[in-house]
Amino acid sequence: MRVLEVLGLDESQENAYFALLDGPPLGLDELHGRTGIEVDSLKGALTRLEDRGLLSRLTGDRTRWTVLPPEHAIEVLLLAQERDIRKVRTLTQWLGEKHRKGRGDNNAAALVEVINGPEAVARCGQQLFNSAEREIRGIDAPPYAQARDGSMVNSHAHMAERGVRSRFVYGRDNLTLEGTIGRLERDLADGEEARILPHAPMKIILADDQAGLIPLVATPEVLDSCILVRPSALLDALSALFETLWQQAQPYVPDGLLAAGEADGGPTQDELRILSLLAVGLSDDAIARQLGIGLRTVQRRVQALLVRLGAGSRFQAGVLAADRGWWRPPHRPAAGAVDAAGPRV
Repeated sequence: MRVLEVLGLDESQENAYFALLDGPPLGLDELHGRTGIEVDSLKGALTRLEDRGLLSRLTGDRTRWTVLPPEHAIEVLLLAQERDIRKVRTLTQWLGEKHRKGRGDNNAAALVEVINGPEAVARCGQQLFNSAEREIRGIDAPPYAQARDGSMVNSHAHMAERGVRSRFVYGRDNLTLEGTIGRLERDLADGEEARILPHAPMKIILADDQAGLIPLVATPEVLDSCILVRPSALLDALSALFETLWQQAQPYVPDGLLAAGEADGGPTQDELRILSLLAVGLSDDAIARQLGIGLRTVQRRVQALLVRLGAGSRFQAGVLAADRGWWRPPHRPAAGAVDAAGPRV
């Protein structure tokens, strides 16, 4: 795996850089012997590395190269990349305006655009994830956009690396679909905040307050057409709808479970997972599908959990789990309260 590709270095440049990274200055012949890179290619690689401020040329009896302190050299490269990204974003806005004017779009039409075709929908959705700078919000519901190459629209891990907040509402019926819980738990591990509703009314993706994506058809069987909404009263309405549903939804249970561990009399990991799925209303059959185990195994474990808690029902199990400190009751902000992340402009 090439680790310096992100800095725009090709394989020869990366190999030459690493050959010099943790050793003394080396000349051309020594580097050729260590890396096996053809001499002309090696000369070009060294020149490129020197131009980018990663290497320094030492002159004397013979020319040698040495690595400059990576912390400073790479920081300079990153700053240059950030400047280039800002230029590209400015160019993108200019191109978008020119594109709309060229098509004769009026101001109203420019605020809403129909995206047709599974590939175009998938790419548009991914662009929304990639363009979010503060927060991505959404209502998660099937069907899911999928590009021609099979890649799915998802980027929670990358967003966590960028410090972008992620909040999603899931319908309870959606949690019964195969693989949904596993995907949700991976997203939660990456920092996503999730809440559950009995039913998700529609699919939405909102990037900051700058763009939104909704299906063209209310309940599509295949996500092959969507509406891209830019800043407008419609986008404000979609944002208000999401926030209303977010306030009404139940936080996904792992956010409130306290796993003290068996040694302290707390729940086992199996009990935690089952209790979390019971709390959002999944049936034994749905839990079995999500956990990849047999229905009878789930039924035995649920019964053992009820016996351990001394509960006569699933509802009572939740109450008793809270009494034992396994469960932190979900915090629901008061109506009109502002989230901890602060108001959005």
